[in-house]
Amino acid sequence: MKKKNIILFLAILTIFILTFTQTITPAISTKIDQNKKNTPTVKKESNYKTTQKITDIIKKINKTIIEKFLKELISIGPRLTGSYGCEKAGEYIYNKFKEFNLEADKHEWAAFGNWAHKKYYRGENIEGTLLGNNQDKKDLILFNAHYDTVRNTVGANDDGSGVVAVLTAAYVLSQYSFNKSIRFVTFSGEEIGLRGSGKYVKKIYEEEYDLLVEFNADMIGYAEKKEDERKIRLSYTEDTEWIIDIIEQINNTNNDLNIRITKKYKMDRDRKEGGSDYFPFVKYGYESIAFWEAVWDPNMHTPEDDFDNVNLDYLVNTTRIIAATIAAIADEYDIPPRLEISTPRKGVFYYEDRIFKTLIGDTTISIGDIWIYTDIKTVSSPIEKVEFYCDGKLEYTAEKSPFVWKFDKIAILKKFKITAIAYDEQGRNSTDQVSLFFINPSNPY
Repeated sequence: MKKKNIILFLAILTIFILTFTQTITPAISTKIDQNKKNTPTVKKESNYKTTQKITDIIKKINKTIIEKFLKELISIGPRLTGSYGCEKAGEYIYNKFKEFNLEADKHEWAAFGNWAHKKYYRGENIEGTLLGNNQDKKDLILFNAHYDTVRNTVGANDDGSGVVAVLTAAYVLSQYSFNKSIRFVTFSGEEIGLRGSGKYVKKIYEEEYDLLVEFNADMIGYAEKKEDERKIRLSYTEDTEWIIDIIEQINNTNNDLNIRITKKYKMDRDRKEGGSDYFPFVKYGYESIAFWEAVWDPNMHTPEDDFDNVNLDYLVNTTRIIAATIAAIADEYDIPPRLEISTPRKGVFYYEDRIFKTLIGDTTISIGDIWIYTDIKTVSSPIEKVEFYCDGKLEYTAEKSPFVWKFDKIAILKKFKITAIAYDEQGRNSTDQVSLFFINPSNPY
């Protein structure tokens, strides 16, 4: 009994240390690293063919709509989180979603900012949902941008361009019906450490949303030269290669599109910080594709980030490819398997394989042996096997349902990375992982 008490005390102390550290750790809001090397081209898997519906959607996105939304947004002024300008911008976006006949809602949040913004902030994330034929608000595709700015700028490109893309996509796609629900979200709190998106992602994770993919648009409206108007960069998670294939096929089969992906960066889920609102999604295991302009904008976070320095033709191009991709996958039936580690959950403390406490962040702690359960969604082809890895080493292969594994290593507060990979009979695969702080001084079995 005394031994158990000591272990429990160590666990509670660990929770306090990890939670406190996570709360004050800065999520530095810098954009994508310009010097990062390009990753290899991803494998082509989809046989997607562009439809007339996609062609029509592309044509409806034009310079007139883009310019109107951008001028209306930046006319509000700077939009620092918590300020009057940010509140007015949130109201403007909310009213637009209502105007498009979307299910509009506001998600209120409160949190301390990062190391550069040592204050307590309140804000709102604004969402508009286009309910699909599945009639499921939690089974969806999500497209987001951030509507807050730093103090001294109207943020026409950072991230007025992303917000305008979200509004334009919402306006055009709301004129159609799709099999899967689509949600359009604009976050506040990005410039103070991804606080709005962080709170939002934790909420949907705890409510067990079935999110196919999150698209992030942050600074997609700056192009110096004419040739830059036809270039875009992507960063992506490991299970979105089939979507990137669709992006490229839409581009290659539509005369109104000629926007070449010049660089691709595979996201690292083990990073401690990220540069935009895609990052909380990645940390909680969701799939993400972030869209970036081809050249760096020197006007970022300056008063010069205004209407005159946004390339509207380029913003039309980037918005078209994102909206067309959303429309394509919202009607796609042949989706690769999607595996999720359903237990242990991120942000939970387990004691003897039972939930003991929910934590503030995404840290997971377990005292004693724990079963690793998986949940596999959208199975259009039978699952052949699920492999379980610990710190990159294959430990167990489950070849039939239920695809589970008992984790029973001996350790005293050691951090392990548990990875599960599902394979279907077509050779397609899906991955999920969880980092686990483990306390298990002995194995009784």
